[in-house]
Amino acid sequence: MLRGRMSSIPRIPCPRLCLLALSVALVSVAGCQKSDSEAKPSGERTQDPVPETPKDAPTGPFASFDFEATAKRWQGAWLLNANSRFGKAAVWSIEGKTLTIIDSKGESSYDFAVYSPCQVARTDADAGVTTYTVFTFAGDQLYAGLGSAGLRVGESTIVCASGNVYVLEGETCSEWSEVFDDWKREDSECAIEGEGEARRFKVEGRELEFVADDALVNSQMKGNAARRYPDLAAARAARAEALA
Repeated sequence: MLRGRMSSIPRIPCPRLCLLALSVALVSVAGCQKSDSEAKPSGERTQDPVPETPKDAPTGPFASFDFEATAKRWQGAWLLNANSRFGKAAVWSIEGKTLTIIDSKGESSYDFAVYSPCQVARTDADAGVTTYTVFTFAGDQLYAGLGSAGLRVGESTIVCASGNVYVLEGETCSEWSEVFDDWKREDSECAIEGEGEARRFKVEGRELEFVADDALVNSQMKGNAARRYPDLAAARAARAEALA
């Protein structure tokens, strides 16, 4: 009986099965291809975007500068403009990426970052305003405020003056400025002249003297020596005394 039932089932020739399977496969593929085509946006990107070059990247203008180490040197409480005759002494207290400033306007908080080898940035996130302050370290001594300052990093001399950053490598002087988050380089004229105590960095009619083997300041910045204090309370007290 079993053999009889099996023999009664009609057999479909193999060619018909193959053609049927092939037709189904072609319809499926065609459907997928149409779906994929419809899913593509009209403005499909054909090339990967060129990433911006950060200032601290290996190919950036300040590749050999250690931004993280410098940010750590800034941590703590400072009194800036301590010797100002105009009552501008201000407490700067940096904890991580937060800067607290206590000055004649009261107490304010900002986002803090090392912007370049000789500039720090403080940002008022609510107002969307960023202000830059020139600085340099001569050993443990911090100079910060109005004026020009710079430092030696490896074989390069980096100076912040007139809102720009100058990099002297050998006899090649470059002027770097940031425009819409993109750093632009131009040829410039700067040089180190003289020997010993008479050695000066000259750029755009300005002169900076070496206050250490790896730190430079102009005459205005030389008067902006900051003082470090063990905590915020001590810095507050020092400010009050300076203004008395």
